[in-house]
Amino acid sequence: MTACTPFRTAAETACLLGVTVKALRVFERHGLVQAQRTAAGWRVYGPNELLRLHQVIWLKRLGLTLAQIAAVLHDRSVDLDRLLALQEEVLLDRKRSIDQALRLVRTARAKLMLGESLSSDELIALTKETAMTRETPDWAERISPSIDRHLTEAEREELKARYDGEAWERLIADTKSLLGTDPAAPAALVLAGRWKALTAGLTGGNQAVKEKLEHIQRDAWADPQAGQTFPVTPDVLAFVRAAVAKLDAQNH
Repeated sequence: MTACTPFRTAAETACLLGVTVKALRVFERHGLVQAQRTAAGWRVYGPNELLRLHQVIWLKRLGLTLAQIAAVLHDRSVDLDRLLALQEEVLLDRKRSIDQALRLVRTARAKLMLGESLSSDELIALTKETAMTRETPDWAERISPSIDRHLTEAEREELKARYDGEAWERLIADTKSLLGTDPAAPAALVLAGRWKALTAGLTGGNQAVKEKLEHIQRDAWADPQAGQTFPVTPDVLAFVRAAVAKLDAQNH
């Protein structure tokens, strides 16, 4: 390769697209992209591969599983304009969410400046819309040994590639806002459907992986420090299971 080559190494490509090198390997293993090789056997990615990766990453952010992404990309009718239209809708959804969060914060600050207090409903809304951290939480570091014990390296790579942190944070926040309500209520049933879909997307429908994640979850609860900040609390899981049971009963 010369200095002006349009090809990038795996590390450069991962950095450019905001993913990990392991994620690129997972994508390749699922047939979503095929890296080219140098004479020495190193993976490199050119313009065509970057375009394909761009498509894969955005379809993943739309909530599709890797198997679903493969099906979409193998459809000859898929074109760039269609994908960009999907991306535009996702960005508009995010903008609406951010605008809503800003409105809530500004309204809350205005009330506080007037000496008024915030209601419990207002505090819940603020928590849902603004309390989503993007930093690596302490609990994640504390349960790292449990993750390594229960999951193989290949399973960890698969989960990292599929994990949609933003979608999970929003789902958990929505669940917490429903605690204490009827798990058979319409809002709870909708949430149960979202939870099942996101879980299936994360695990790829692999029951063994799902059970391993449940073991990791129990390990987190057993650790006093990790348990304090672990996002899925026992009461959250109990509510979700009750709502899922109601949804499954309704669908049969």
